[in-house]
Amino acid sequence: MNAATLWQRGETYARQGQWAAALSAYDGVLEHDPGHVMAMLRASRMALSLGRYRDSRQYAVRALAARPQGDEAVLNLARALRLFNEPALLMECLAHSRWEERRSAAWLTEVAMLVSTSGENELAMRLLDLAVQRDARHAPARYFRGVVHMFFGQMEQAAEELEQCIAILPTYAQAHWVLSRLRKQTPETNHLARMKALIPRVPAGSESRVYLAYAVHNEAHDIGAYDESWQALEHACRTKRQLSPHDRGDARRMFEGLMALCDAAFVDAGRATVEEPAPYRPVFVVGMHRSGSTLLEQLLGGHPDVTDGGETYSFTAQMRYFADYRSRGVLDAELVRRADKIDYAGLGRRFLEHTAVRAQGRAVLTEKLPSNFLNLGFIARALPHARILHMVRDPVDTCFSNLRTMFSDVNTFSYDQRELAEWYGQYRRLMAHWHEVMPGRILDVRYDELVADPEGVMRQVLAFCELSWDTAATTLDRPGAVATASSPQMRGGIIKDRKAAWAPYADKLGPLLDGLAPWREPSTAP
Repeated sequence: MNAATLWQRGETYARQGQWAAALSAYDGVLEHDPGHVMAMLRASRMALSLGRYRDSRQYAVRALAARPQGDEAVLNLARALRLFNEPALLMECLAHSRWEERRSAAWLTEVAMLVSTSGENELAMRLLDLAVQRDARHAPARYFRGVVHMFFGQMEQAAEELEQCIAILPTYAQAHWVLSRLRKQTPETNHLARMKALIPRVPAGSESRVYLAYAVHNEAHDIGAYDESWQALEHACRTKRQLSPHDRGDARRMFEGLMALCDAAFVDAGRATVEEPAPYRPVFVVGMHRSGSTLLEQLLGGHPDVTDGGETYSFTAQMRYFADYRSRGVLDAELVRRADKIDYAGLGRRFLEHTAVRAQGRAVLTEKLPSNFLNLGFIARALPHARILHMVRDPVDTCFSNLRTMFSDVNTFSYDQRELAEWYGQYRRLMAHWHEVMPGRILDVRYDELVADPEGVMRQVLAFCELSWDTAATTLDRPGAVATASSPQMRGGIIKDRKAAWAPYADKLGPLLDGLAPWREPSTAP
């Protein structure tokens, strides 16, 4: 059977969901033509669908070695390398792609989004500059230029780009959402009327309707229109919950499995296998999302011996590789089930090898993915020299901030008050377990204390990380991109008098407040 026939069979089987048959057909194509890049990329997708994570990644690496040039092949390869959290390989793919010659604004924009999620925001802006040269009225390019300007703290330029996007395509809901977060709105200057007029033009039950509802909530909250703000938030959460259901059973099995597997003996086993010297010391900043972890990392990143690495899935990528399984999110019950068979010494070495370039030769590299609190037992086992900073903030402040944040495809627990409170309780119990089985290896950093006394708290943090004192670690006055949900808040200095955003909605938050009652300090009770 010739390669063309095998290719058609593979495509047919793939459309029918017959992954094994499709993979066999694509392998047949590669026997005839070992350099057939699209067959490698299709095979990668089929292997991933079959649960063969390492094989899937290897097909993508083979495709990279072939140095594809066509638009479709390069874009599909870039998507695959981003999925496997391989930023260095993604940059290699782009380096050989001759992207400066591409004509499609859509192609350039999607690649810019991929490289931005790998932390390469300067390159992302260069791609976007070219995209708008190719097509000045390409709305997604204008939108994402606004986002990257926001990451760099260039709020006026961000607003200009987002307004251009909206002028081109008024129903581009994400642009309204980002615009609503760039600054605090006022009764005199806001976008509420424009957004509310657009709602009938956006399909009900869609992701776009969710973004628009969150945008209305943000601006109505800013101007004190709390009834309107709550109605919008309630609609956004309800719709998003339908689009992104939360598997409570899997979460419970995951938490239970972690505490059963990761006892003191499991964690301490890593100390005997560590190979020194390591190229740098990793510092993991963990906690609940919206607890102040971005602030802590930004302060740490001011130290001359620290590179702030931002939010990546670098550790989870290695867990997936060694377990040969792609988890849902940072961790799930199945990955925990496989975790006792993992070679943690090998995982630690591979993690350091894959991330060393990001450290830029400095002594410390931070990794600020809050949900890595799930991985702490595995981190301690694989990287005994790592430091762990746990950001702690008031439970209601933290959870309400989660409730009113659009998280795209993660944190599925955050759109329902009861599920959010349940997750928070599971998080607190797991953190107590980590403190018990690895005493002295986690430093709790309290948000309220950090904003009240940055110098005092950062002295403790730097000492814990074995870093010398430097006043540069007490301010936010430095360049660079902040590619997190907290990006706008990182540009105005440390906010010391932040009010409880949830207070105007206390009568609507009964399920959340009841669920958080065991974790609240007496002074926070209503």
